[in-house]
Amino acid sequence: MQIDHDEIMRRAAAISPTLSAHARECDVARKLTAESMAAVVDAGMFRIPQPRRVGGYELSLRTLADAVTSLSEACPSSGWVLMVMGAHHWCMGSFPEAAQDEVFGDGRDGLIAGTLSSQGIANPVEGGFRVEGRWQFCSGVDHADWVILGCANPSTRRASVHVVVPRGDLEVDDTWHVMGLQGTGSKDVLAHNVFVPSNRTIDTRILFRGASPHAANHATNLYRLSAEAMLSVSVATAVLGSAKFALRHFIERTKERRVILTGARKAEHGPTQVRLAEAAAEIRSADLLIHDILSEFDGLMASGATFDNDHRVRAKWQAAYSAELCRRAVARMFSGSGAHAVYTPSALQAAFRNVNVGAQHASIDFDNSAELDARARLGLS
Repeated sequence: MQIDHDEIMRRAAAISPTLSAHARECDVARKLTAESMAAVVDAGMFRIPQPRRVGGYELSLRTLADAVTSLSEACPSSGWVLMVMGAHHWCMGSFPEAAQDEVFGDGRDGLIAGTLSSQGIANPVEGGFRVEGRWQFCSGVDHADWVILGCANPSTRRASVHVVVPRGDLEVDDTWHVMGLQGTGSKDVLAHNVFVPSNRTIDTRILFRGASPHAANHATNLYRLSAEAMLSVSVATAVLGSAKFALRHFIERTKERRVILTGARKAEHGPTQVRLAEAAAEIRSADLLIHDILSEFDGLMASGATFDNDHRVRAKWQAAYSAELCRRAVARMFSGSGAHAVYTPSALQAAFRNVNVGAQHASIDFDNSAELDARARLGLS
């Protein structure tokens, strides 16, 4: 069977009812249920950005983005885990071939959690590094086989290297007690003097620039993009899915709501209609901004052109602004949903919490991304 964009979207639609049915159970468990994770794995979702040479589909980032958004509409936590772990599967395309073979060889799923920010340290030793420290926000770690960790130089504390470690070599600390996206299981991991051989490492600057020599050894130019920009856009696609979830439920709820004192239909209420129109326009605008950058990614992949700093800055800002538009839209709908929306079972309440937690991700920091974009436009960077 030809695995292409349309086939992936068919599969995403097929598993969405299962994910939706287990969404609240995931939140209660504070990790994806076994049924939800199995549905995503069995549908091949994590293979979308995985190198073809090791059993992946090596499809475009547009396909991964649309799959993440689709699954996030059904279960925000499942979509988020696909987004984060999928980004790590994509990162492996820039690692040495020996690492790709060790993680994915012989048809293994090789599920990879992790944290790309350099929260721990890596001490250079003969044949590799000794890794030490604590990393937060390891989404999906309960279901992972491997973990990617960003590490700093112990002397300068600057980002230096990214490593791939078997999950069994790490300690998982259950710190994930949060207001939203509870089902992502984004717990801490700790490394205690863990040895990582050189063939499972990559220089952080090379990974973040999309400049790995190993990225050229694939059938496509998929891995010649900036990891930093790729992650920013990916995060925004998950937030977009949660916002679309909220929009659908707001429309459904508004159609059936009545004013308690008068019995008038809320759907006939002018201010409610304005809220809906504005929220829908913001979510649509976010979608267009994200797909504008994905088109840019497609063009760079097709041409093999260098992903420069202008591309990086633009991608990060449009991703951050898209997430902010989604946050504003969901806040507007939630505040117009009445007192019953505050109860825990409310879909609007869940969406409000999930979108606000997702929009907190460091890769789409609104202030920093806006400053970078403005400075570039003013010729100050």
